[in-house]
Amino acid sequence: MLEGSLYQVLTKEEGCATVRFIPESPVYAAHFPGFPITPGVTLVQTALELMGRRLRAAKDIKFLKPVLPGATVRVEWTVEEDGAAQVMLYGSNGEPCARMLMSV
Repeated sequence: MLEGSLYQVLTKEEGCATVRFIPESPVYAAHFPGFPITPGVTLVQTALELMGRRLRAAKDIKFLKPVLPGATVRVEWTVEEDGAAQVMLYGSNGEPCARMLMSV
């Protein structure tokens, strides 16, 4: 679980949450020194934790904008009965940061 070590949940309701990425997280020391960004795999894991699901398959995942330490991000998701999940991450300015199509 990354909650508490990489991100903190600010708000959460059905199908959406707002999280803040903790700038002191050790993940930023290695990714990347001098210009830290949140690793894509941790963005996927964050979305899965918020949905309360486990990844079965990644269909199409696009990282559109870097998520910097300290960023506040809105995560929105839908999960169909067959486990098909669509997830969008938006920065504080409303711009998309990532788009994920997964089976969960």
